[in-house]
Amino acid sequence: MARRLAGFPGKTPRDQRRYPWEAWTDGSTWEIRQGEDYDVATENMRVNLHMKASSLSLKVRTRKFEDDRGEGLVFQFYRSQEAEESMQAAEGGLDVGEVTQLLYQDAMEIYERARREVTIQRKDGRRQRYAAVRYMQAIRKGHAEGRLVETIARIVSRRTAGFGHLEEAQRPDLMLETLILDADKPYHRLFTASTVMNAQARMAQYRGDHPLASTSKDQREANDG
Repeated sequence: MARRLAGFPGKTPRDQRRYPWEAWTDGSTWEIRQGEDYDVATENMRVNLHMKASSLSLKVRTRKFEDDRGEGLVFQFYRSQEAEESMQAAEGGLDVGEVTQLLYQDAMEIYERARREVTIQRKDGRRQRYAAVRYMQAIRKGHAEGRLVETIARIVSRRTAGFGHLEEAQRPDLMLETLILDADKPYHRLFTASTVMNAQARMAQYRGDHPLASTSKDQREANDG
């Protein structure tokens, strides 16, 4: 009688290798070897480590080595500065969970407002409402995984297409950088100095390029009145 097999006999395909990520990302220093712990090229494995770190809002340091047994990698996953800031804030009496929830609400609010109030030009010349879907997905994922602050820090670490759309619309009030720089918000304390500096530099450039632009919708309406 015919029977179903779990897989084709022979060596497991490379793309089916399962890595013990839960152990590897525990903060310890690990040594892995090609042919024993991974089958792909060592540089590809290094890329895999960095991609995993990014997906978990972690950092990873890696070093390639070679000896008489072959080659491999030494690596260590570690928390970002934002994660360390959050821990320090909690130790300082700040309710990080409550503050992070406020950050999530504000981050989603600017997405919803941009979707209602901003339009962008299509390839055919017509305009459509701006829906920052990737931004929304990243914010929701970061919030669900408890890594919202790190996710936002990663988003503002470089200029994005979304920033360009909001710049074209002259809507700094809907920029994520504005949330980070609002010292009246309790979550301002959760961001590292480098993240704040990134946001400051980008907003300074925006103001330089748009010296007559108001800093918020309310200010524009007040000026119009």
